[in-house]
Amino acid sequence: MRVDVGAGKFVIMSVFDPNNPFGRGLAASMLGIQPTTKRKVYFAFHYDDVMRVNNVRNSWKIDHPDSLLNRSFYDSSLWESAKTQGDDAVKKLIREGVEQTSVVCVLVGTYTWSRQWVKYEIARSIIDGRGLLAVHINGLNHHERRTPDALGYNPLLLLGVGRNQSGQLILFERREVILNALSGQREWQWLPYEDYTLAVPLPRYLAEPDRGYIRLLSGGATEYNFATDNGHKNLGSWVDQAAQAVGR
Repeated sequence: MRVDVGAGKFVIMSVFDPNNPFGRGLAASMLGIQPTTKRKVYFAFHYDDVMRVNNVRNSWKIDHPDSLLNRSFYDSSLWESAKTQGDDAVKKLIREGVEQTSVVCVLVGTYTWSRQWVKYEIARSIIDGRGLLAVHINGLNHHERRTPDALGYNPLLLLGVGRNQSGQLILFERREVILNALSGQREWQWLPYEDYTLAVPLPRYLAEPDRGYIRLLSGGATEYNFATDNGHKNLGSWVDQAAQAVGR
């Protein structure tokens, strides 16, 4: 998928409804490739989802039929206590965490798509040349209600790599912009990503964008459902595939 440019503004070429952003189908692929390399993964998530996240983290620690290799992870728990120290402190911890890993795995809950630091964790995967994938976790039972929830919107649909007017590859983000403060009129626009403004490398899993176009991260990074795609067994393979996709 790519995004066209018109009248100095980026306009997405598929429908996005900010009032109901969660009703999209998945593009999960079950290739069955067995991991052959020890992997370290960075889990990005909204802290309100930590109980479901623990299910995924525990499955990563345990040996499974698809891997006899030891595994380790870093995740958003690293910086949760640093938020009171300011943006620079959070960015530093995220940067250091991602640097230790091969892959950033976004654990998608209901509001993950809206979280500033989840977006920065995703951005670091591009900046540092790490693998990237999204895994939905709302299919797991809620720890109190004991039922699953509707799947959240994939944050990888809201970030992309494109060429600016100078020809540089930079990160872009789709965000809601207030057009009229009095009337409350709003519009979703593609704009340069504000938390990292320097040029970035093109991920191997994305096609080269023409000048004035944006390649969405969701166009190359794979999306899975932990519950229905048997994530307990297959997570290691998914991570391995994402690492191989960027040459790691």
